[in-house]
Amino acid sequence: MRPDHTYRRRRLGALLVGATAFFAFYAGTGAEAEGTPTSYTVSRGDTLWSIATVHYSRSEDPRVRVSEIREMNHLKGYTIQPGEHLKLPR
Repeated sequence: MRPDHTYRRRRLGALLVGATAFFAFYAGTGAEAEGTPTSYTVSRGDTLWSIATVHYSRSEDPRVRVSEIREMNHLKGYTIQPGEHLKLPR
C-alpha cells in the first residue's frame, strides 16, 4: 500500500471520530434543553416575534416559538407590556 493511502485513511478515521464525538455531545445537550424555562423581562419595544428571533436559533421557525411562549405564559393575544415577566421555553 502506498503511503498517501495510509495518510488518507488516518485523516478519514480522525474525521469520523471527531464527527461522532461532536454529534454525541450535541445530542446530549438536548436533554438539558428541555429543562426549566428561562425568565425574561419585557423591554420597551419588544414583541413576541422579536423575543423569539433574538433568543432562539435562526434555523428555528419563530412562529412556533411565539406559540410556545404564548402557551407557556397563558397569553390570550399577542400584546405584551414593558416590565412583564415571561417564561421562555428552552
